Amino acid sequence: MFRLPQSPHIMYLLKTTAQLGLLILIWSLGSFIQQMLKLPISAGVIGLLLLTAALISGIFKLEWIKQGSDLLLAELVLFFVPIVVGLIKYKELLLTQGWQLALAVVAGTICVMICTAYCVYWGFKLEAKLKNRTKPESTSTHEIIQGK
Repeated sequence: MFRLPQSPHIMYLLKTTAQLGLLILIWSLGSFIQQMLKLPISAGVIGLLLLTAALISGIFKLEWIKQGSDLLLAELVLFFVPIVVGLIKYKELLLTQGWQLALAVVAGTICVMICTAYCVYWGFKLEAKLKNRTKPESTSTHEIIQGK
C-alpha cells in the first residue's frame, strides 16, 4: 500500500504543487472559454474572474489556493525577465518612442491604483453591511437611558 511521506517539507511541496495545479487548471478553463467564444479578453483575466466567482460563491475555499498563490506572488519578479529582454532587443524603439511607453505605463498604473482603491473601499463597505445585517439587534446604552 502506498503511504504519503510525513515530512513537513514534502507535505508543503505536495500541497503547493497541487494548489498550483488547480490554479493552472482554472487558467486553462479561462483559455478554453476565450478560444470557444472568441473573446478579446486575456485567458488569465477570464480565469481570474472564474476564480473570484468561485471564491465568492463558496465553491472554492481560499485555503485550497492560498499557498500556491503566495508562491506565485513571491516569485512575481521572475515573470518580468522576458520584458527586460524585450527592452534590450528593441533598444531603438525605446529610444525613439520611449516617452510614449513611459506615459502609457504611468497612466495605466495610476488607473489601476485608483480602481483598486475604489474596489477595496467598496469591498470594505459591503463587508461592513453584511456584518451589520447578521448581527442581532442590540439596545444601546443611550436608548436604555432614554427609555426606548
